[in-house]
Amino acid sequence: MKKRQSPLGTLIFAIVFFVGGLMAYQYLTKPIAEEAKAAKEWPTTQGTVTLAKLNKTRNDDGNDMYSASVQYDYTVEGKIYNGSGIRTLDGSTSSSSSVKKTLKKYALGKAVTVHYDPEFPNIAVLEPGTGFLMGILLKLPLLFCIVSVLMVVALFKRLLFGR
Repeated sequence: MKKRQSPLGTLIFAIVFFVGGLMAYQYLTKPIAEEAKAAKEWPTTQGTVTLAKLNKTRNDDGNDMYSASVQYDYTVEGKIYNGSGIRTLDGSTSSSSSVKKTLKKYALGKAVTVHYDPEFPNIAVLEPGTGFLMGILLKLPLLFCIVSVLMVVALFKRLLFGR
């Protein structure tokens, strides 16, 4: 015989799941997504790549991870700044070929278009916005909210129709 879950336990779990997902979205991923979106509207200036190198580390599972270190100088209102952000969210990957592609794009000495925050010109990126995959990942906490709503719907269905 299959043991049924307590309706109250399911409801509490669903509420915690919903609140957790909503808070994670509101306070963690939404601000990152908004900054990435705002960066598309930032003013631009020309810069020059001063460092372009491949970083290799090993994660906890023993897999090699790669990331690009790119630094560039740029000038805003006569003041020289040094930036290192390629995207709003830079990270590492297990694909060395994608990092090498990025390094080829931002080779040492290359002229680049720098998008800088007009309020804080020391904050800059070379590629504003988020890519498709990162856009999906930033909305992932909302999936928790959807799952919790589906849990509550299933709970009410079970209580009302005995299924």
